[in-house]
Amino acid sequence: MTGPVHTRPGWNISSEADSRRITLRDGRIVDVRQLQPGDREGLAAAVGRLSDRTRYLRFATAKPRLSKRELDYLIDVDHHRHEAIVAIDPTTRRGVALVRYIQVLGEPSVAEIAATVSDDWQGRGLGTELLAQLAARARDNGFSVFRASVLASNQRSIAMLLAAGFAPLPGGGALRDYELALGR
Repeated sequence: MTGPVHTRPGWNISSEADSRRITLRDGRIVDVRQLQPGDREGLAAAVGRLSDRTRYLRFATAKPRLSKRELDYLIDVDHHRHEAIVAIDPTTRRGVALVRYIQVLGEPSVAEIAATVSDDWQGRGLGTELLAQLAARARDNGFSVFRASVLASNQRSIAMLLAAGFAPLPGGGALRDYELALGR
C-alpha cells in the first residue's frame, strides 16, 4: 500500500484500494471510503462547515461543534458493529458527507443509521448512494435491519429514507422512527 497521494489536514486518501470514485446523478464526482482514525480533524471541520439548520436536523439540538467525547465516539469505528463511510470532494479534499451505522444494544441484527450531507451537496443523490453502500456493508457484517430516527421537520431525510424503502414505525412526536429490512 502506498502513502497518501493528496491530503488536506484530516482527510487522508491512500491508494486506489482504499477509496472508490463515484459519479452522482448531476455529474459531480466524489471519492468514497471507510472512515479512518486519522479523519478526526477533517470530521470536526466538516461538522463546523454545516449550516446551523443542517447541524440541528442531524443532531436534533443546536450544536456549533462536536465535543472531544463526541468526536472520540464518532471516529471509533470497528468496521463491523460500528461502520462509517465518508465522501470526499476530489477537488477541495473536504469531506462532504458521512453515513454510519451502529449496532443497537441488545439487538445483534439491528443497526441504527445516521447520515449527514453538507449543505452544498444535498439533493444530488449522494446520501442515497452512500446509504446503499452502507446497507451492503451491513449485510456483509450480518445485519438484517436498519433503523433511523429523524426529526419530523427533516423532510429531506425522510424523503431519502422513504425512497430507499424504509417504512415508518408507529408513533410520532418530534422524532419519527423508520425501519428497513436489508434482505440478502
